[in-house]
Amino acid sequence: MINILSLGWGSFFAIVTFSIALVVWGRNGF
Repeated sequence: MINILSLGWGSFFAIVTFSIALVVWGRNGF
């Protein structure tokens, strides 16, 4: 498992945003 703290909050926020985007696109039938 990747250590989130070692990546920094910037990377953590990017990963969370990307994950949410995948969920939204999935619901829209993308």
